[in-house]
Parts: sequence; C-alpha cells; structure tokens
Amino acid sequence: MIKTHPCTMILFSMILFFMTLVYSHPLYVASILAFVIISILFLGEGKRLKSTIKYGLYTAIMVMIINPLVSHSGSSIIYKTPKIPVLGKIKITWEAVAFGSNMALKLFCILLIFLFYSVMTDRDETFSFLSKYAHKLTLTLSMTTNIIHRLKLEIMRVKDVMILRGVNFNEKNLIKRIKSYYPILKVIFISSLEGSLDRAESLYSRGYGKGVRTCYSQVKIKTIDYLFHGINLVLLFLLGYGIFLHVGSFQFYPVLQSFEYKDLIFLIFIDVTLLMAIFLIWGCKRWKFLKYKI
Repeated sequence: MIKTHPCTMILFSMILFFMTLVYSHPLYVASILAFVIISILFLGEGKRLKSTIKYGLYTAIMVMIINPLVSHSGSSIIYKTPKIPVLGKIKITWEAVAFGSNMALKLFCILLIFLFYSVMTDRDETFSFLSKYAHKLTLTLSMTTNIIHRLKLEIMRVKDVMILRGVNFNEKNLIKRIKSYYPILKVIFISSLEGSLDRAESLYSRGYGKGVRTCYSQVKIKTIDYLFHGINLVLLFLLGYGIFLHVGSFQFYPVLQSFEYKDLIFLIFIDVTLLMAIFLIWGCKRWKFLKYKI
C-alpha cells in the first residue's frame, strides 16, 4: 500500500478541492474527476470507489432534476409546460440542464477527493500528525467519528437480541413498529452514558489535560512526499495564474459559451501535471523497487 505523509495529502487534496470549486469549465472538472478515479483504481480500491459513487449518485440525480425545474434561465428551450396553478409555466432549457449536470459533476469530484485522501494516508498517522498541533480538537473529532461506528454496532447487537426474544420489527402498523423500536433507544442511551463515563475515566487515568503532551509517534517524510510537494507547487501556480487570467470559467447563461483556445491550452498543462501524479502512484504500485526507493 502507498501511504504518504498526512501534510502532503492535506495540501494536495486542498488544492484539488479549490480547483474544483474555482473552475466552472466542465472539461476542467472532468479532468480532476478522471484523475481521482484513475488514481483510486490504481490503488486497488475499486470497491470503495463503487460504494462512494453509489452514495453520491442519488444526490447528483436530484441536482440534475431540480435545477432545470427551478431555474428558467437560458434561451435554448427544450420543453415548456402549460400554465400550472401557483407554479405558472415551467420552462426547461439546455443551459439549466448543463449547469445542473456540471454541479453534479463537481459534487462527485469533491466526494471522491475525500476518498482519495483516505486511501493515500494512514488514519493513525493522520491522527498523530494533527494531534501534535490541535490535540483537543483532534481527540474530539476522533471520538465523534468512532462513536457513530460504535452506536451502529450496538444497535445491531441489541436488535438481534430483541429478535431472539420475539420482537417483530416488520410490523405493518406504523405505531406498533415505532413501539418495537422504542426499547432500542433506551438501551442505546444507557449504553452511551456508560461508555462516556468509561472514556472519561480512561482519559483521567492517563493525565489528559494536566500538561503538555510529552510523547508523539514520529511520522516520517519520504521521497514520494517531496515529489508530491513539487506537484503541489506546480498545481498551486497554475491555479493562481489561471485565476489571474480568468481561465477555467464557463458561461452557462443566457447561452452556453463556446470552448476557447486558451482554456484548452491551459487545461493541457493541468492534465500533464496530474498525469505525473498518476504515473507516480502507478509506478509505486507497479514496481516494488520504486516503492521502497521513494
């Protein structure tokens, strides 16, 4: 597995995140999305990619459906309904469809950037790195995310026990179904209180909060991190230079903008830089000697 320094991936993911937000050109967003998908597949995380896309698919479809129905801007009319009481006439335009599709593309891109970060870093190393500079906030976030997983397991355990005792959770009557789930809430509430007391005693016994932390696990910066930092600098320069030149923007209303030559030329520089990152990930995954070397 390829694991980089958390700081390296935080910077790299933030740059990709801001590029996705700043650029409104569909080709720019699609290039970033393609890079993230290819990188995750090269890292052998196809199952996680599939499940993540499944979670974001419904929201993306809703954005693509709602935006043309709500936004009536644009000159290229696809369909126009008769006058509806209260709502009036609903006008669906190509521009609204294109804008909604682009927003759905951005949503997928941002969602997969977070997945890419989790694949490229180790959770324990991320916790150790962040706890050195914001130990209280890091501990709070870690305990919060952990409690969600623990509550899920606890609910499944209690539900299995109640099923063995004859409780039917598939009642057709809604009131009876709510009553069958009500005891689970009481058990989970009591279990959460007991768990919070156990964690508080554990933190107290370790002397948490009485002084500055004296021990940290060391997270080393490897050669691959330096190479990624070089890619970070190039992408950061391209992002700033592109904002200065107003490159990467796209006009959807009132008429779809035609593709400009300068946008395509600037996109090539971004794609070449992202291809270098893909080659770096693929090389470390493909050739073991290169992985241990860098």
